[in-house]
Amino acid sequence: MSVIPSTDPRPVHEHGGSALAIGRPSRALPSRPRRSRLQTIIESRVTGAELKKHVGAIHVKAPLSLLQRKLSNVLLLNAYEELPDPSVKEHEIPVRVLAEVAGYDSKDFAYLRDALRALVDCRVEWNVLGEDGEEEEWAAASLLAQAKTKGGVCRYVYAPDLREKLYRPEVYARINLAIQARFGSGYALALYENCARFRKVGTTGWIDLETWRDLLGVGEDQYRAFKALRQKVLAPAIREVNEFSDVRVEMETQRQKRRIVALKFVVREAPEGGPAAAAKGLGPTLREALGAEGAPDPRSAAPEPAEVLQDHPRAELQRRLLGFGLTEAQALDLSTEFPEARVAANLDHVEAEVARGLASGGREVKNVAAFTVAAVRGDYAKGAATPDVVLKASEQKEKAATAARAKQERTAAQKEAAARAKRSAEERRQRALAEAWDALSDDERAAFTERAVARLKGEAPQVHRWYEEELGAGKAVGEMRPAVRSTLRSFQHEEMGRLL
Repeated sequence: MSVIPSTDPRPVHEHGGSALAIGRPSRALPSRPRRSRLQTIIESRVTGAELKKHVGAIHVKAPLSLLQRKLSNVLLLNAYEELPDPSVKEHEIPVRVLAEVAGYDSKDFAYLRDALRALVDCRVEWNVLGEDGEEEEWAAASLLAQAKTKGGVCRYVYAPDLREKLYRPEVYARINLAIQARFGSGYALALYENCARFRKVGTTGWIDLETWRDLLGVGEDQYRAFKALRQKVLAPAIREVNEFSDVRVEMETQRQKRRIVALKFVVREAPEGGPAAAAKGLGPTLREALGAEGAPDPRSAAPEPAEVLQDHPRAELQRRLLGFGLTEAQALDLSTEFPEARVAANLDHVEAEVARGLASGGREVKNVAAFTVAAVRGDYAKGAATPDVVLKASEQKEKAATAARAKQERTAAQKEAAARAKRSAEERRQRALAEAWDALSDDERAAFTERAVARLKGEAPQVHRWYEEELGAGKAVGEMRPAVRSTLRSFQHEEMGRLL
């Protein structure tokens, strides 16, 4: 199960776990046509299928290894469509497929069973918050209520209440299994899962260090000194996320009396983010097939900034900050960096300053947002009226920031236009190849298909095995699984393109 941060700035006092969040009950997700679970899992490995995950306050009370994290994601994806059906008590998946999609290529299935056993032993707790931020519900269960393997099939069960929470998210993040497959560290996967949902906000906000230790699955007695934590956990995880995923993260630290007490991650889109980054490790032919089919864009799946904030324990304070003209990122940062009472007092101070300027016709606060940020950071509410020089400096700083944001937006628009042009060119090329294929004689198609099948055997042996199995079962190419159809078509077009 993916680890998503509770955005609660309060510490998680229980040790040795990761926090996964679950929001207040909401509408069920749109239904999708029923399909073979095996087909769904195989396609997720090739096309980057995305897994909808809860956000809120559910805590996994044990460190999870990389394999255990990957297995829990695959198991949830496999069971997802059956979760709302009370008649389905048990889910199943072939052990071979579970191992393949989780990226476990060893024949030592005893180790795989050990990982499943750890998921059964792993305790999960959740506390759903009400509109006022107070706890409305507390519950606990095992991550998996039961798991067993027999005859090459893994069968497993979720606790009834946990099933409901896993299927009915208020706000969810999507974990892309194609990106997951590229990570070699459990810490990196946990960091990615905890940062990816903030990609549209741009910041995780400040979260205390002990909570981050839980989120990343660091044991209670491991790396207690921050220097060791940075060297052994944080720095390697950041490098891996920035190299292998579709986001870029940058860590900031908060100190109290020389101690690091909280961390914040700035989250940005990777320069070559989206489906292309996720598909890099899948081979050139499958990447080309992905482009032709239109792989899902993880950015479109991420929650909007307003959705991220509405589930936060300090949502009311953040809404008030937004009313002063701050961005969602600024509201999240300020509300988690400083005590709630300090932020509220300085908002009152800003309101009074603005009202006084309007009433007297005197000094007017020209940039309320910049003044608000400066007031909270400088704690103006504790002192007298804000000096003009401070106002002027904050206005100049805000102007510079606005200009920088405009430049970033222009650059992003240019990159998006270039990407659209590239996609359009690829679509035209694929249409031209399809038209050329349709114009071939049956003998010519057979010749190109023979060459394509030969390449399958040498370059994509697993796909070739599926092709032979389904051909032996009497299936036409158009009836075979999507991975076979798309790869074979890509090879056919490549062979034909060499002669055109």
